[in-house]
Amino acid sequence: MPEGRPQRSNKSRLALVALLTGLGAWLGVVCYSIATEDPPGAPSLTALAGRVEKAAAGRDADALQTLFDEDTVSDGYAAGFLGRLGEHPPPLRARVGHRGGHDFVLLRSARDDSLCTAWHVTERDGRRLLDGVPPAEDLCAR
Repeated sequence: MPEGRPQRSNKSRLALVALLTGLGAWLGVVCYSIATEDPPGAPSLTALAGRVEKAAAGRDADALQTLFDEDTVSDGYAAGFLGRLGEHPPPLRARVGHRGGHDFVLLRSARDDSLCTAWHVTERDGRRLLDGVPPAEDLCAR
């Protein structure tokens, strides 16, 4: 019998094939997830306001975070904002406004004036995003 490298058992080969197949499947799932991920923001002002309202109502910090221009807020901004609303915030309504040449989204209590927050809207790559920098003017004043 010629001397050479030792023969691998069938179990070893099967384990190697299973490992490579699993690695390939995992890589495929990761690539697909990246390729099909929704871009940040929304395609229109109305859609942006609707997504803000839905994320606030559902207390979905991840969904709200993706609506902000990433250069204007920290990674935990949305979670912190929703946390400050309290455990049982009032029902909230979002609407689009326009003042001084700027578009903004206003998130206000549907019941009264107990809560109001406004964000200017920016545009990047054809998508509308919230600007996390607080507006200088009082956009909540009626």
